[in-house]
Amino acid sequence: MRNFSLLSLLLATAIIAWMAKGYFAPAVSHDPNDKATVEYWVAHTQDRTTMLAWCQQHPQSQDTGECQLATQAQVEVDTNTAPTAQPAANHAADQNGGAASDELQAQQDSNAMDPGGQ
Repeated sequence: MRNFSLLSLLLATAIIAWMAKGYFAPAVSHDPNDKATVEYWVAHTQDRTTMLAWCQQHPQSQDTGECQLATQAQVEVDTNTAPTAQPAANHAADQNGGAASDELQAQQDSNAMDPGGQ
C-alpha cells in the first residue's frame, strides 16, 4: 500500500510538472502571416521595405512594435544573405500575393529541402 501511494504521488508530481512547463514556456508563433514575428518580416520583403521607409519618416516610432521587428528582419537578411541565392520565380500566384503566394513558396521550399528519393 505504501508503494502504491508513493507511486501515485510521483505520478501526480510528474503530471503537474509537465503541465507547468507548458504554462511557463513562452508562446512562440510559427504562423507565416503573424506580423508579430521577425520571420514574417524576413519572408515579406515588400512589407519590410515599406515599413522601414515609414519608420525612417517617423523617428519617434523606430523603437516600437513593427518598426523594431522590421529592422531586426532587415539585419537578419543582410547578415544571412547566401551568395548562391535562388532567383525569384515569376508565377501568377506570386504577382497576386496573399495566401496563394505563401503556400506556393512553402511548397517550393519544401521541395528544395527534400527533392524526394534523390
